[in-house]
Order: sequence, then structure tokens, then C-alpha cells
Amino acid sequence: MGKQKRQKNKPHKKNPTGLLSVKDFETEEIDDITNDDQESALRRVYEEIQSVNIEEKLSGLQTIESMSYNSTLAVQITKNGIAKIIGPLLVDKNILIRTSSASALRYLADNGKMEAHTNLLNDDIMTPLCTLLKQYYIDWQPKDHNEKNKAIDEKEAFIQAVTLLWTLCDHNEFAVKCCNENDIVSILTKFFDITIYGIEIATIITQCLLSLSEDNINAIKKLKNSEDTLNQLLNTEINNASVSEVACFKTAISGLLINLTNYEENTSMNIICKVINVLSDTLSIDCKQLLSNLISILPYEKNAFSSNAKKKVQDNRRIFGAQQQALEILANLCSEDQENENESDLENSDYEIENIDDVCMDDKLYKTMFSLPLEVVEIFNICNIISKVWDKTRIMNTDTIEILEQNVEGKDILKQIHTLNCTAYLCLNNLISCLEIDALGGIENIYRMWTEIGTIVFKDTSANDIELLESATAAMRAAIQKLSEEKVNIFNCLTLADVQPMLNRERQCLNANIQVNLIRILGNLALILRNNDTSEAREIIKHISIFLLDACILESKVWVMAEFLDTIIDIYAEDNSDQLANEIKLLEKLQTLIPCFKNKIRQQKKTLGDNIAIVSTVNMNIMKFIRYKEKRMRNL
Repeated sequence: MGKQKRQKNKPHKKNPTGLLSVKDFETEEIDDITNDDQESALRRVYEEIQSVNIEEKLSGLQTIESMSYNSTLAVQITKNGIAKIIGPLLVDKNILIRTSSASALRYLADNGKMEAHTNLLNDDIMTPLCTLLKQYYIDWQPKDHNEKNKAIDEKEAFIQAVTLLWTLCDHNEFAVKCCNENDIVSILTKFFDITIYGIEIATIITQCLLSLSEDNINAIKKLKNSEDTLNQLLNTEINNASVSEVACFKTAISGLLINLTNYEENTSMNIICKVINVLSDTLSIDCKQLLSNLISILPYEKNAFSSNAKKKVQDNRRIFGAQQQALEILANLCSEDQENENESDLENSDYEIENIDDVCMDDKLYKTMFSLPLEVVEIFNICNIISKVWDKTRIMNTDTIEILEQNVEGKDILKQIHTLNCTAYLCLNNLISCLEIDALGGIENIYRMWTEIGTIVFKDTSANDIELLESATAAMRAAIQKLSEEKVNIFNCLTLADVQPMLNRERQCLNANIQVNLIRILGNLALILRNNDTSEAREIIKHISIFLLDACILESKVWVMAEFLDTIIDIYAEDNSDQLANEIKLLEKLQTLIPCFKNKIRQQKKTLGDNIAIVSTVNMNIMKFIRYKEKRMRNL
């Protein structure tokens, strides 16, 4: 975000309340407001909220909401125990108080992120929030209100409360536990009826239930009673709703159905295929056209942004959100949780292992294959899913970016598109990993994707863009892994100069996940080049190998060190690599690395977490590999 001129924010002399203005709290340049000003203003707002006067109470709640747009203030307000002050107002008899209370808390949670969520939950916000839903909404219907305005206010209060619940459940298991104890799922499922409650409410509760049902068997059992309703909604043609509303609603329903099928022994392929069709429809909406529409709407000056234009922008941005969710659902469809039970004790493991001659160095200890059912592969092909996911990895050109950077709304859109791009790469990673070559469009198409992503990673992306680099290198890694498995011969024209950007990016990289992706990309590249029996290919393999060994020596994290070593073992596992191993003095260098590796295991074994598998694998295999190679290389 571009820097703006610093503005000194002072309370207006004629401000009768003595409070800082809404503008003071919304600006990002809040540094010039003293702590005393903030604390004094907050105290007065808290007093307003606790006033017996309804207008003062509403004024205080609206000020809190305005303050929450500054994330630092949002966290500070939640630290001050705001949940204990506003929480009881969630069940106030006055509908306007309930609405404003739910709205203020919702924006505090949205803008304060994880720290705000924790603060709110520690101050027991779940008790009044669950009480609100049970007390006012078990039998509520919009048509119950004779007064139109009261019906609108009640609807708004419900939407804000459920959005708050959704945010908390999406990030905190304690919130989910409270919902289970209060049977919130049973309250929310009745709102699936779009003929009574409308598509906006149905979408919000579906999104909330989607978060609530993640790895939650209690919620899944309750939702099973609504499975037929969800299926019908997926097939229903919805009139009197915008494209964005339908896309958001049906995509969310799709996610909820997938959550349900994950707990079924015999997964219904019919449901899965219907879901993929819906996700395909969502991804078919042309992002470039949406961006073109947005550019024509967005103002060049901040004050020129009309409410009508703002509504259109929100409508278009909802579609980007639906597409991101569609990509996440597809990615989950193409993955399988692998709980690798590792029974080895790192501390007691011994490098001296018998019968090393019997070890087949080609085998990988951990190599899990996950393949999709044929019906899913077919529907992917029919819906052209690979192409649609690929399109979402690159949406904007330089001109579009320059235009969007001119105002705050445009910058928000840029952030959203960036997240969409990253999600697409992660989805592509999973698709490439679990689909066969033909389903991915053949070797040439995979190679094309690999080279185009390479341009993004090694030329166009800043080293500071961790999110994009991590997701894009994951897709690159999956693509070259697939090419390596096919033993293709496609890098005939590769030179050392072509490889150098990959080595440079690895040197620059401070993020371990990106680093490991790059290590594996280099390893698989070497494996493919091994099929090219040319002096040029051998020189590149040697160059990559020496780079990996030298980088491994300097590595501080033992699990990343294990990735380096495992990659080296892969490259030199075949017997026809003996001469090359001899030329780079591979065994001598590995022998030098072993004491350092073992020492780091002792130091870091308690902090390895999920990375224990790779460390244990290399720990068991490295000496087997060295001894096996030593025996063979004696004969050279």
C-alpha cells in the first residue's frame, strides 16, 4: 500500500462529546494520536455504551464499530474487555441495540484477527451470542413483523450475529465446542429455506455451518438430517437473485455437501459430480471481465465513490470470494490426509544397520499415492477443470494493477486477486499430484505450465511475496515430479544459465517451505536430466548436486537439511550414477555432513512436529545409502 502524507488528527474543538471523530479512527496514520487521547476517548465510549439513554448507547456502539477499522485499535478494544460490556447487549429487548452490538463485535473480530478472537472468547462472548440465537431466532420468521423497518433491523441483527459466529468458529475450536454444547446447528439449519428467509440469510448460515462442520462429527450428525434439502438446493434454479448471490450460495452448499460425504463410508459419486459441476460454473465466470467492470466503476478520487458504485464493487468481489472457495473445495477433493505413523525413535536410532547390501536404494520409505475415482476424473475432463483453475493463476496485467493501485478500494481488490491466484496454484498442485498425465493434458501441457510458473517464480515475483512463492513453487514441484515419474526427455536444450535463477532464488529464500519446494524442483530436474546421456546434462547434474551439498552444510533447520539429503539420495540412487558421484566426491562430502546432521537431530527433535517423518526417514537411510555406494564405487 502506497504511503500517504501524515495528518495530525486532533479532536474538533466544537465536538460536544470530546471524542475523536470517526475519521480519526479510520485513518491508518493513527500514530499522531497520543495514547492519552485514545484512552480518554475509549473511556468515554465505554461510558456511552453503558448509558441508560438509548441514543447514547447506539452512538457509543457505532463509534466502536468505526474504531475497529483500525486493526491495532480493534485488538486494544477487545483487550479492554469490550465483550463483557457489549455482550449482554446482544440480548437486549431493543432491536436497534442488538443490531448495533452484533455489528460492532463482528467488525472487531474481522479486523482484529486472531488476537481479537482470543480476547473475545476469553471474555465469554459465546454465552450471550448463543443466548441471542436461542432466545430470538428459534421460531423467528421475517414475515412475523408488521413493521417493515423492524423486520429489516431483525434480519440485520441476525446476519451480523451469524457472521460473528462464523468468524469465531472458522478460527477457534473453543467456539465450535460452545456451538455443539448449545446445539446451534439445529437452530441454523431451518434457515436453508430461501423461500422464507431469502438467499442472503441462507448463504450466511451455510458459510457458518461450513466452518462449524469442519472435523466436527457432532455437527455432521445434525446436518445429516438436512442432506436431502442441501441436494435439492444444489439443483434448484434460483430466480430474483444476482449472479454473485447464486454463485456464493451454491458454492457454499457444495462445500457443506463435501463435508458430509467425507464422513460416509460409501461416498455418493452422484453428489460429488454435481458439486464439481457447480464449482465449474462458479469458476467459469470471467475474472478478467469482472476486473474490467471494476476498473470502469472505481473512482480516481476518493470522494467520487458513490453508494451505487460501492454496491457494484461488492457484488463483483463476492464472485472472487466464491471462486476462491470453489478452488479450496476442489483442492480438498484432490487430497487425502496421510497420517504417517513413525515408530522410530530418533534419539535411539543407530546408523549402523545390518544387511545393507539387501537395501534397494530406489525405494522411498514414504511414498503415498492418492488417485481420484474414475467418475471424478471424467467430470473434471468434461468440465475442463484444469484449464479453469489455470486461468485463475493469472488474471491481471501490469496496466490493470497500476489502475487499481490508485485508490483504497482498488488496493483491496488487488489483495483479493492475489489470494485467489495463490489458492489457484495450491489447487493446481493437488490436481497435478493426483491426476494421470492424460487427464492433465499430456506431457507438453504440464511442461508448458511448469515453464510459465517458472517465469512467475524466478523473474516476476518479489522475494518478499511469500504467499505467492510458496503456492507457485508447490505447483512447479508437483509438475516436475509428474514429469520425472514419466521419465520424459524434455530438457534437451537446458543450459547452466537456465538453472542459475533457480539456484539464486533458493539462496535468497528465507522461508523453509519455499526452500524445500525449490530443493525438490532441482532434484527432480536432475533426475530428468539423468535420462539425457550428454556431457551438458551431466555437467548440470553435477552443478545442482554440488549446490545442494554446499547449501546443506549451511542449513540450520534439521528437517530442511533432511530434505537436501533425501534429494541427493534420489539423484544418486541408480547404479549408473556411480561415476558422477565419484567425480563430485559425493561420499566424502556426505560423511562430513553426517555428524552435523545427527547433532542437529538431538538439538531439534522436540520441535520437529510434522517434519519428524522426513528426518527419521533420512536418518535411517543415509548410512545405508553411503555403504551401498561405497561397495559399488570400489570397483570403479
